[in-house]
This record gives sequence, structure tokens and C-alpha cells, in this order.
Amino acid sequence: MKSDTGSNIQNVKASNRILALKHIAIHKGMSRIELARITGLSKMTAVNIVNELLAADLITETDTLSSITTSGRKPVSLTLSPNSPCICGILIKRELIQIILSDLGCNIFYQEEFHYKELSSSDELLSMIENLYRRCSASTDRRILAIGISCLGPLDTSRGLILDPPLFYGIKNLPIVSIIEEMTGLPVFLVHDATAGAFSEKLLGIGRNITNFVYLHIINGIGAGLVLNNALYDGDTGQSGEIEHTCIDFHGPACSCGSHGCLGLYTGIDHLRARIQELSVIYPGSPLSMLPFPEWRDIITAGNHRDPLALTVLEEFCSYIAYALTSTLSLLNLSTVIVGYSSDNDGDIIEELLSYKLNTHVMSAKYQPITVTHSSFKGNAPLIGSVAIIADKVFSKLLPLKELENTSSL
Repeated sequence: MKSDTGSNIQNVKASNRILALKHIAIHKGMSRIELARITGLSKMTAVNIVNELLAADLITETDTLSSITTSGRKPVSLTLSPNSPCICGILIKRELIQIILSDLGCNIFYQEEFHYKELSSSDELLSMIENLYRRCSASTDRRILAIGISCLGPLDTSRGLILDPPLFYGIKNLPIVSIIEEMTGLPVFLVHDATAGAFSEKLLGIGRNITNFVYLHIINGIGAGLVLNNALYDGDTGQSGEIEHTCIDFHGPACSCGSHGCLGLYTGIDHLRARIQELSVIYPGSPLSMLPFPEWRDIITAGNHRDPLALTVLEEFCSYIAYALTSTLSLLNLSTVIVGYSSDNDGDIIEELLSYKLNTHVMSAKYQPITVTHSSFKGNAPLIGSVAIIADKVFSKLLPLKELENTSSL
């Protein structure tokens, strides 16, 4: 991610335009004066840049209501134009594909999803994606800049491959980037779903002003994304984030990845259901005891209501996660954990349990306490991240905007 402060030097005019566009996009409306202040640009330079962005129909002016009545000019808010280019994001999970369209500020204006139980082949997966994309692209007249794919791993993002995700219907070494590029004629970028979640927090959420943090994604499995020195850490080939295949018991059961005692064996939904069934004899009055197949939301909701069975299961669950996270936090000296998951209420049982366990076991917590907080996007951070990755490529000038090519010089 690029710096958020600008310059008035002549040879960085293009950078200043993109910087101004970025702030107008992600702050969802600001005045010219606010834009000059937040970018460090002079008022005159900010005004000239705004005029160019207006002329390119990338932004628009909107009258805003003021609580103070004045006889002077009413404040005007700068926002993205409804005609500005948009981004397509795709999230690939077991049993679910989601597709969205958003503007450069990652504000979603189209969303569709498709649920499935199994796949006979990779061709079936690609056919579902193609059908979703055709409907998605037909829904708008706006130019689609690129497609971001947020996907379960492991992946090789450097080569655009879905490698061999465990329990993903036998799909291996699928060159999804090249296939979708040929299918759509658009640039396509692949990212691990947990890494995408971390990036959405860095660009738009809680992590905006945090230099280093780990994002932990929990939905029927565990993934992790890292932001180090204000930059997304994706590993050499994009295979970072596979925390659920961190070994926490060398003598534990065999995992589908080929190792033993992996975190995912103790934190997956099947394990949680098995523990609920085992403990139901002790807690027969628990609402979880009455559900044949409790889902993650059911367990979290019961835990937030302090149900004893749910608390027992979640205490074990968070202990296992803490085992895996302690080494990561100690090795990298991180003190912020952002947890993403879906829930039906605003309770914080997961954050409470994890905070206690991590602050008890991480050595550096004696000097800098570990902060554990819920994601700004709850369980949707990986989906938001699929478009945030593309937006950042625009703001970093790695993906050019042809709308700016004919703008006049300042």
C-alpha cells in the first residue's frame, strides 16, 4: 500500500490525482478543504485535482445538510460518480460462491451467491462462476476494471493456481486466473481468503491505523492473514495464512494435508459438533443439545448468552487457537488480533476468551498487552477483500485508470 500523504512537486501530479481519488473513495465523501488537509496538498492543488476528477466523471458533488444554518455557500461533499468504473469480486468457499460488484470505495451495489453441496469436477466450478459473472456483468453499464478472487487455500497466487485445498472435491492445480481472464477479458487477481480479510481491515477497517496485526478468520475452519509494517504479507507464492494446518499435537490424528495434529482437526465444525454431542449428557438443558447439526452461528449465539455447554466447547476451541497463535505472536512480536466471523448478536465471547489466553501465554504481553477485537466486517471481510485488493492496485497505480489518461495538466 502506498503512502497516504501527497506532494505538490510537478513530477508527482499523477500520483496526487490517484491519492485524492483514493481518499474521496474510502472516506465516502469529503469537502475540498478536508481533502487538502488529509493529503497534505495545497488548497489550490486540491481544487485543480478535484476539477480534473469531476471532468473525468470519476467523482461527483453532492449537497450535504449542515446542522448550522449560514448565509454562505452550503458545504459540498465529494463522492464517487455513479458512472465511475467498478470492481468484480468473487469468494470461493466449500459449498458457496459469492460474487459482488463494488465501486472503488468497496461499496457493494450488486451481490449474488450460489450454494452447492458437491462438485463433480473443476469444470462444474468454473461453469458456476461463469454463470454468476454473466448475470453480474449484465446488471450494470459501468466499466468493470478487474476481478478479484478470494479463495480457500492453499493457493499459488504467483501462478494463479488453486493448489489442493483439503476436502475441496478433489480439485487440484486449477489455473483459475488464466481461465477467468480468458473467459471475461479482464485482469484477474487471486488471493487467499484470510489474506483478503486482513487486507479489507487494513484498507477500510479497524487495521487502517495499525502497523502490524494478524487477522483470524473463523467460519467452519480457521485462516489467518498478516499485515506487517503496514503491508500485506502474502508469502513467497501466496500460501501464507494456512494456520489451520499448524501442528498443535505431533502425536495427534492424521490430517488431510499429510501432517498430524493440525489445528483444523480440533477447531472444525465437525469436531465442535462431536464435542457438543459428548457433553450434552452433562448439559441436557442447553439449546445446543436439541440441535442435530448446530452451526457456527448457533454455537456463538449460545456462548454469548453464557450457555454452559457452549462456553465449555468455546473455551476448548479458543485454547487450541491460542496454542497456534502464541508462536506466531511471539515470533513476530504482534500485539493486535482482529477476529472475523458471523454471529447473530454483538457479544464478544470469542474475543474475551482469546484475549485472556493470549495475554496469559504470550511472553511479550507482559510489556504490551494483546488486543483482540471483532472485525469491522464481521464474517464478510474475505468477500470485501476480493474488491479491496483491486482498489488498492488502482490506488497504487498498478492498475491504470484510462479515465485519467486524458486529464489536463495542473
